[in-house]
Amino acid sequence: MRLGVTIVSLVATCALVARAAFIQPQKFLLIARHSQTKSYSTHVDCHRAATLRLAASEIEGAGESNVSADGGGASSLPPSPPTSVGPDILQPFLPAADHKYFVRGSIGDGDFVVFRAGSPTADELSNENLLRILKIECSDLEVNTLVWKCMGYRFDPEKELWNSDECFPKWREKFVVPPDLIGMRRIYSKEVDQPSLKANQALVRSVPVDNKQSLKTHLKPYGFRGYKYAELTPNKTRRAQCANWLLYYREELFGYSVEELRERRRLRKEVEEEAARKLREAENDQEEEWKAPVREVF
Repeated sequence: MRLGVTIVSLVATCALVARAAFIQPQKFLLIARHSQTKSYSTHVDCHRAATLRLAASEIEGAGESNVSADGGGASSLPPSPPTSVGPDILQPFLPAADHKYFVRGSIGDGDFVVFRAGSPTADELSNENLLRILKIECSDLEVNTLVWKCMGYRFDPEKELWNSDECFPKWREKFVVPPDLIGMRRIYSKEVDQPSLKANQALVRSVPVDNKQSLKTHLKPYGFRGYKYAELTPNKTRRAQCANWLLYYREELFGYSVEELRERRRLRKEVEEEAARKLREAENDQEEEWKAPVREVF
């Protein structure tokens, strides 16, 4: 009898051991899976919480900035988007790849004053209008068109082309067809942009030293403080150079024919030569002045 009870106990014990051996790995597996799920869930929750905290701080900051001056609550206006400190990234402008864009592209539809036909006008060369070039309130084609007119290119609406009959002679020798001084396609690879770069450099070289700071002289009173270094792009730099040349043209060349400009240059050269001659004579007179001998003491 006792032997039978012992055998039954052994069988039960073995069954319990076998069951434990089968269940224990699955229990560990379930625990591991639960831990992984909990870890990932915790990571997601932390990320979500950080995002919510950031959003809350931005909303709180926007609310503080929109508080009215009289101590009232936040404004109903949405917060303004953050201002980028980097340069404006201009996307390529594919319509400018078509040469017909030079003569058919839309101009003069906004506040910028420019007409494709005729000679340049005083309104086109006003400080307010030239300031719009720097503030990028006009298209690249409008800037080019105004510079072309001031250089002497004239548009023929019937033939849809620019002729250079009235263009400055030296400029006409280099550019029979008006060049793109801005880089309207906004593709700055050497193969595409080099002609525009060379033309813009030639434009800058044509400005006398005394007129290099025309932007500061004429447009600073209108609020222009220049571009920050971090904001500079090829487009902005070339717009500034075109605007500076236009100011030089307005102050020194506007309203004069090529013959009159040549005569003015001749007279200016005579005045400069006369001033240089008098300076040399004054220096020679000082050298020829008698000086009392100095007794050397040793």
